[in-house]
Amino acid sequence: MGVNVVAIGLGEPKHAAFYGPRLAPSVACLSRATPEAHAAYGIGRVTAGALVQPGLLSAAVRATVHGHVQGKATGDASVLSGTFVIDAFGVIHYAHYARFPGDDPQIADLLRAAQALQVEVTA
Repeated sequence: MGVNVVAIGLGEPKHAAFYGPRLAPSVACLSRATPEAHAAYGIGRVTAGALVQPGLLSAAVRATVHGHVQGKATGDASVLSGTFVIDAFGVIHYAHYARFPGDDPQIADLLRAAQALQVEVTA
């Protein structure tokens, strides 16, 4: 599809270097111990309201069922996640800002955004 996937995490860069190639070999995994990149993209922090979102419990159960459990956090564990489709010029074509931990976009939505971007590039 001509798309590069980059995961930017919050934690020690040595952990991204160690786990990235093992868990997501086709993804460039980068990490910082401080949340400047998250703040630059307007990604928020966990609030008391985020902890009572109806989707939080289902996200936790889904993760646990698939064998994913939270280990010791590195970096700032209060920072939420964001998922973006960004073109080569830095223009954001898709953005999903997590409302609570585990609030991830649907893969189909990301694929549609990437495919639409590919159509723009080849047009």
